[in-house]
Amino acid sequence: MKRRIQIAQDGPVQEPMLPLINIVFLLLIFFMIAGSLQKLGPFDVEPPASQTADARPEDTIVIWFGTNGEIGIDDLTGGLDRLSSMLPADYIGRPVEIRADRETEGAKVVTLLGRLQELGVEKVQLMTAIEPEQQ
Repeated sequence: MKRRIQIAQDGPVQEPMLPLINIVFLLLIFFMIAGSLQKLGPFDVEPPASQTADARPEDTIVIWFGTNGEIGIDDLTGGLDRLSSMLPADYIGRPVEIRADRETEGAKVVTLLGRLQELGVEKVQLMTAIEPEQQ
């Protein structure tokens, strides 16, 4: 008994598209997650210039300090009078990083530092932006 094999010559063979679509969506999800790892502050500040940079510890409390004296910690905003209520309950012993705008008056930053000292904060860092060396 002879078998006949028919070869279709009507059109090109279609490859399944499902694996390609799965890969595209996985890449999309990966880049969406990887691109949103940095926590943003409650408002924008432009830090002063610096020549060096150090890494900060994971448990650092970040205080955003605007030009008008507005203070932001996580999602909370307010003035210097609300600072103690905006700090987390376990702030004692944790380092604090101040992200002040470069246009903020130095006297306001010194006032903030004094208030933090009154509250018992011992480790304070002022965040600056690295400026490229000018030649």
